[in-house]
Amino acid sequence: MKRFGIVAGAVSGVAALAGAGALVLGGAAPSNAATEQIRTVASSNSAASTPVRYKTRFFIRYSEGNHAMAVLPSTWRQVELGNWQARFDDSANNRMIRFDVNYNNNISTVTALNRKLAALKGTRGLHIVGTSTVGMNSTNHQGRLTVSTVVYTYKSGSTTRWVATRYVGLQESKDAQVEISTAGSTADSKTLGAVINYATTSLALAG
Repeated sequence: MKRFGIVAGAVSGVAALAGAGALVLGGAAPSNAATEQIRTVASSNSAASTPVRYKTRFFIRYSEGNHAMAVLPSTWRQVELGNWQARFDDSANNRMIRFDVNYNNNISTVTALNRKLAALKGTRGLHIVGTSTVGMNSTNHQGRLTVSTVVYTYKSGSTTRWVATRYVGLQESKDAQVEISTAGSTADSKTLGAVINYATTSLALAG
């Protein structure tokens, strides 16, 4: 595996739907990931948390450097979880994004999505907002992506949590190479949808 240096590439527009619920996850992405140009994206919901600022971040550390990079919130605290997993936390607003960059190369993104749906059964207050499997274009030299997504809400204590989980195949693969999940309050759903879309299209792995 090679160590990441600065990877050239621009993050252009992103558009995707959550599926049956027709919840828009898309938005205007930061215009240049390689130079870490930061753009503020505010949620249209007045009850939402503070806006998010973005930059290119490197994660999944190993002996030669970092295995992964993506456009992510600039201030969210990075937590290395081991086993090819990392999380970025905004504890002040109780929201996060998590990666497993070595999820399961032996199953398709659709199979991974169906397994996730089965695992969610019995979750308290579960509501499936929508599911989808779409093609997306990488903005960081990873070719055409296959992306299977479920968006759902559930009850945590007295609050309702919003979650989007997706399985991604890079370089035209349909395998569930990567799992990405983001979660937070329902008021932050638009912002979190943007966060996961930017992360998906800008993700690159050292190989």
